[in-house]
Amino acid sequence: MEERRTAAWVLGIIGLGVIFFTVVLPQIRFRSTQTISFKSCTVHFKYWDKGLVPDIYSASQNKLGLCLCSTYEQKPDTSVGNRIIQIYRQYGNHYRYDSVRIGNNIDSIIKYKNAVLDTLVLID
Repeated sequence: MEERRTAAWVLGIIGLGVIFFTVVLPQIRFRSTQTISFKSCTVHFKYWDKGLVPDIYSASQNKLGLCLCSTYEQKPDTSVGNRIIQIYRQYGNHYRYDSVRIGNNIDSIIKYKNAVLDTLVLID
């Protein structure tokens, strides 16, 4: 009888430990939730490791740029276009073979938006 009680306590403690490490601890690891927005586009992102903050922020800026590109395609606006160019200059993918031709041309950035504002490259 005593062995069953001990086994129940041990299994209960192990179960609580598993719940803590899978549910509670990941929520504690997040430092905060940040939001960036411009006009009608809003991006929410979370970061947890100090070493990844610049990469996560850069990826979120590119995600905002992709949203702004979609907005610009629907209704061209100079302030949205200027913001897209600014995001491309600071956070865009400049390793493409034709990045020199894309430069300051908003139409080229819109055309190659998935390649120059790719968020997966930064996160992976």
